[in-house]
Amino acid sequence: MKKEITLIILISIALFPTSVIAQEYGKKDLDTITISTKNIKAIDSSSFQAARLPIKDCENPQVVNSVNGKLISNRNNYTQSALLNNVAGVTPSWAGIAPNITIRGFRTRSNFRNGLNAFLAYNSETINIKQLDVIKGPAGTLFGSANVVFGGIVNSITYKPEDATFTNIEIAGGNNNFQRVTMDINTPLDSSHDVLFRMMGAYTYKESFQDAGLYRNIFLTPSLSYKVTPRLQLELEAEFERRTSTNSTLLTPSNPLVNGVLTNAQSSGALHLDYKRSYTDNSLLWRTTGLNLYGKAIYTISNQWRSETNFVSVYGSSDGTYQTNTLVQNNTAVARKMLYYNPENIISQQIQQNFIGDFRIANWRNRLVAGLDYYHYIYLSDYSSLGKNFDTVAITNPGSSAAKLSEPYLLNLLSGSTPYRTKSEQNIYSAYLSDVINPIEALSITLSARVDHLNNPGTLDQNAGTVSGKYDQTAFSPKLGITYQLIPQTFTVFINYMNGFQNVAPTSQTNGTVMNFKPQYGNQLEGGIKISTRNRKINATFSYYDINVTNVVRTNPNDNTLYIQDGKQYSRGLEADLTVQPLSGLYLHAGSAYNDSKLTLADANTQGLRPVNSGPEWSANWFANYRFSNGPVSGLSVGFGGYYVGRDLIINSKSAGQFYTNEYTVCNSMISYEHSRFTWAFTADNLFNKKYYYGGRGFISPGALRQCILSVKMHF
Repeated sequence: MKKEITLIILISIALFPTSVIAQEYGKKDLDTITISTKNIKAIDSSSFQAARLPIKDCENPQVVNSVNGKLISNRNNYTQSALLNNVAGVTPSWAGIAPNITIRGFRTRSNFRNGLNAFLAYNSETINIKQLDVIKGPAGTLFGSANVVFGGIVNSITYKPEDATFTNIEIAGGNNNFQRVTMDINTPLDSSHDVLFRMMGAYTYKESFQDAGLYRNIFLTPSLSYKVTPRLQLELEAEFERRTSTNSTLLTPSNPLVNGVLTNAQSSGALHLDYKRSYTDNSLLWRTTGLNLYGKAIYTISNQWRSETNFVSVYGSSDGTYQTNTLVQNNTAVARKMLYYNPENIISQQIQQNFIGDFRIANWRNRLVAGLDYYHYIYLSDYSSLGKNFDTVAITNPGSSAAKLSEPYLLNLLSGSTPYRTKSEQNIYSAYLSDVINPIEALSITLSARVDHLNNPGTLDQNAGTVSGKYDQTAFSPKLGITYQLIPQTFTVFINYMNGFQNVAPTSQTNGTVMNFKPQYGNQLEGGIKISTRNRKINATFSYYDINVTNVVRTNPNDNTLYIQDGKQYSRGLEADLTVQPLSGLYLHAGSAYNDSKLTLADANTQGLRPVNSGPEWSANWFANYRFSNGPVSGLSVGFGGYYVGRDLIINSKSAGQFYTNEYTVCNSMISYEHSRFTWAFTADNLFNKKYYYGGRGFISPGALRQCILSVKMHF
């Protein structure tokens, strides 16, 4: 590890002094990383975030899929899950309080905001999201390991205050008692327009298509931009959320094999469940209060160097009931399990300092970011449990016992029980460098490296007063990428080597010893092409990736009381994303993905099999929209789209057998009308009322049935 740290220091020493004597690149000032500039393509804005540098997509050696603009306009997509259905290779997974997705064979969720690890507790609101980016592949070099998986990350880019005065008010309603109202107010606060303010907010209420289930959320996000001097700009933002909801229906299916004999159903389609029964009650609520604060200072040092300082404070507190269900008695009954949190607290702070430069060494252009990052995370848990299973309810004839479930009844059963109280904490210290070098204008070479040190003080059992799992771990993460523009800014070939890592805690072995481990690594090789015509009629990305994971902990095959760290798995596949605008007003988008994942060296029970939580092998998405620009129907738009998800393994082992959710296709449609003073839109999600199941983490959940929404937005 000393060699890697030395390498970063040497690169710093070699590059930083050159800024003093570097030649000015033309007569341009250093580009500003912003997505509010109207002449910047959205995909280029995505590259700015993915690389932490002002580079175009044709200079970015990795794949970034962006959900923005015409793709989501007037489609009444009010959750991040709905937005992500438009991304190639991204599929729904676990339907918990913070819904999960799979990317390139790995399960994750939306965790990043404007490039920072700033997840607002259990938030899925979209009112302040300008675009949602999926940065594909291991991203450890620039984004670290906290809340990062090897398949990629989801990064929300938010709206910023603008130098204008406007107000937008939207109201929406639909079936399942859907109600929503939003506001967006923007104004300068001084005559010189140096101080800009924006307030966005949303209230949403909806009920489930099932016999119980509700969601209520209040979300507010003020933001302020202050140009202190021509060189210094400050940005302040906050997000406040108050959410109350029931749990999604989570069902764990029975193992298909019992003592080696096929006994139970192997697919969700063979379960014959009551699709509209939730097995819960509207008094069993999960209540969350979240408050996040964001600050950013941008200081222009010279026309070649800029400093960016970021600060994030995250606080989320939740209390209430968390319910899961297990199918038992040959899948003929539901055993309900209850946990009651009072409360669960998630607290974190992040401080990040970046120095961004654009200079030349000889005739080679260099765009460099050098950064330091500190991340502090605390998780406090206080919960009570009714044991493994609270009660059992028959599926066909549930009886009166099914109706007994309520929060007062649950709290009465829990009275006198001793809650479990724990505290976990992490400190992560990081340093990173990334340099995009242009020997010639058409050729870009990306060289990046990161050193990351984790300090974990352990988990405190507050009841016993004991601490366990204390450890320190250091990781090194390199990245290499090359792009070459065969046709300048139009046809680009790219290749990358990307690395990610996940810290692995010590494990107590049966013989009483503690086994310390190294970080788990994921290394990706990827190559492909990017097409983007100057008139923006065609934008396309085609790629092949191969991710290999090493240092996976598994049971020692020669002694099952011990653990070894030699496990391996791979995830490889093809992805395609295409946007075409062949005619004026016509917009077409399509994506498809194939993924092959396998545990190549694992426990005997799973070796050679596809891992669970890796998503489906095949998936696809599409959307077509036509907007009339002339005649009496000018401003009218019609659209149709959908997504396909192949079968997804929930259980997959040699002893338990294989259980999967069946493949499904969901179609959506929209019609809208835009006027200078108002916009209305009518949408139908799951247009054909398809019944389907999806899942992850050992659970399956029923997908939402048809949801129709009529929205009216007024512009002032």
